[in-house]
Amino acid sequence: MHGSVGDLVSAPGSKAGGLCLALLAVVTTSAALAASVQEGTLRVSITTQIRPFRLPRTEAAPIDVFLAGHISSSTGGVPSQLTRMTILVNRHGVLDTHAVPVCPVSEIRPATTAHALERCGPSLIGSGHFWASVVFAEQGVYHTTGRLLAFDGESHGKPAVLAQIYTTQPFPSSFVVPFAISHVAKGRYGTRLSAELPQALGEWGFVDRIKMTIGRVVQRGASREKSFLDASCPAPRGAKVAAFPLAHAEFSFAGGQELQATVVKSCGVAG
Repeated sequence: MHGSVGDLVSAPGSKAGGLCLALLAVVTTSAALAASVQEGTLRVSITTQIRPFRLPRTEAAPIDVFLAGHISSSTGGVPSQLTRMTILVNRHGVLDTHAVPVCPVSEIRPATTAHALERCGPSLIGSGHFWASVVFAEQGVYHTTGRLLAFDGESHGKPAVLAQIYTTQPFPSSFVVPFAISHVAKGRYGTRLSAELPQALGEWGFVDRIKMTIGRVVQRGASREKSFLDASCPAPRGAKVAAFPLAHAEFSFAGGQELQATVVKSCGVAG
């Protein structure tokens, strides 16, 4: 592996996918930063920006996150298919699944972007675009793009982030990737997100680039704002800046490849 830039620390001997790396950046708490890493012929780049960079020391406050993830091959080929991912989020970054209404998977699978917004607009927590490579046996690789929406939802009766993608090229297609959310009782990480692929996408294609903004403040009261994404800055007393392991992820790919990555971020103390 070539040296990494910024805050992404990856274990050698594995590969990563654009969609999962985007979700890994969902609750980062630093200013704009680009990170890239290469393993063999595979190259992954991630950019994140958080508003605001300065956060309370002890109480969590709402944040908005811009994120972009890109996976490419130096040979121009299609990378290995992601089959499973698990992401652990530091306890100082919180996903509040009660901040917005729940959207059932059945309402947005299948659905166009317009129909998904009509059915589950109050549950929307993020939006952006995706780029993908669709592989045809006789015609080779077809590159396409489309809309990406993220909803607060449920999957198999449990809380989940529902990533819905829709494209009209090469033909109208709609898919939902559920990221199940669960609580971690002990340790530095408090939230687990996990998804199974390619069950969600079938053999349709490979998502290799994503750009989106996540975060929604739904209530402004006298006490505090309420948001789907909240975070605090765990700086020691007297310090104005802190760096800490924000998230740890484990990825599995077709062919048995595996990757583990830890994202270390910094934040400033407000006030």
